Formats: sequence, structure tokens, C-alpha cells
Amino acid sequence: MWDYLFDPNPTLFWTMFGQKYESQRKSVPFISLTIQRMTGVVTNAKGNIYLNADYIASFTGDVKTEFTGIMHHEIARVRQWDAYGEAPIGLLTGIADFFRLNAGYASPHWVLRGQGLRWDQGYDVTARFLDYCENMYPGFAANLNTMMESGYSSSFFQRFTGKTVDELWTDYKVQYGN
Repeated sequence: MWDYLFDPNPTLFWTMFGQKYESQRKSVPFISLTIQRMTGVVTNAKGNIYLNADYIASFTGDVKTEFTGIMHHEIARVRQWDAYGEAPIGLLTGIADFFRLNAGYASPHWVLRGQGLRWDQGYDVTARFLDYCENMYPGFAANLNTMMESGYSSSFFQRFTGKTVDELWTDYKVQYGN
């Protein structure tokens, strides 16, 4: 087992999610990383990240890039607003992977644009959908994260874009031929 207490530079997250001022940011006193044998790839509990040592040891691609991508995802999960636990988990994991994607650390095994069954499927599927929304409506992701400081409603999508989330999902699927 390997433990590490760190405070990564959060500037990229704050910039991507439009959090210029301290008052806009979630208070995160520390983030810790423990690398150990466990089931699954990674888990995160209130800033304590646990990464499976066996996953990293057996990864056949670029380990540094995969590790960095996982850390971007997990750090986003710690720093993002979650509507006091009301937001769909698929949306939260999608926002974290959106951060990972836009930081340049998408994993090679991710789905292609337009793939997936539901907008809130989570992780890479939702990240690709959110990236589409961000490209169509600049500022979308930052506004979505900000809205989730105080609560969650799917009506946010329509308030910000003029379309329901289901209409956006249909447009996204059509855009990429799926």
C-alpha cells in the first residue's frame, strides 16, 4: 500500500468551470491518494481516493497518461458541486470525465462521439454528450456545475439551451449518425 497526501493545482478545474473567486468554489481542505490492492479500479470518499494497484500494474497502455486521466476524473469528483447528493450519479461521473476529456486525458477505450444509450449513462458517454453541449452552447458545463451548488433539476438544460435534455440528446445522436 502507498499513501500520499497532496493538494493538486486546481487552477485548470476552476478555469474550466468558471470559478474565478473563492466564494464560487467548493471547500476542499485536502485530497489524499492511497494505492492498494482492492476490487474495482478506483473509489473516492470525501477526498480520499483509493486506486487499485493491480489495475495500474496490469495496464498495457501508457500508464502515466491513464493514471493522470484517472486523477483528473477523481479530483473533479472531489471539487465539483453535486446538488447535495440530488444530481444523477451518471451526470456527476460524466462531468468528471468531461473534465478529463478537456484536459487531454481521454482513455483510448472510451466510446466514440454519438455512442451510448442515455445522456445520463455516465462516464465517457455523458462526457461526450456534455462536450457536444459545451460546443453548441459555450459556458454550458460551467453553468451546469454552478447550478448544482444549490440543487439539481433537468430543467436547467432547457433554461440554458432552450431545449430539453432529451431534445439535446436526440440532436447529439443525429449529429454523429447514431
